[in-house]
Amino acid sequence: MNVVLRILFIACGALLLGFISNAILIGIGHWYEMKVARSEYDLSDAFMIAIFVQALCVVAGAFTGNWLYRRWRNKKKSAGT
Repeated sequence: MNVVLRILFIACGALLLGFISNAILIGIGHWYEMKVARSEYDLSDAFMIAIFVQALCVVAGAFTGNWLYRRWRNKKKSAGT
């Protein structure tokens, strides 16, 4: 049960931070495309940077979910004793 709950915390953290970063990056990407980009190469570079940033956010969200699980488990243990 604890393994499933831990995986759930990790997945929820990764998905939540991934969706938040996606929403922010869409706005930034649209602005960059309309105001700054001068060619297709600029857009492809910005797209690759956005994918890298989103991947980092997913990994950070997974670590945050794992940290929250460990914190929740320690509080549960300390309350039981």
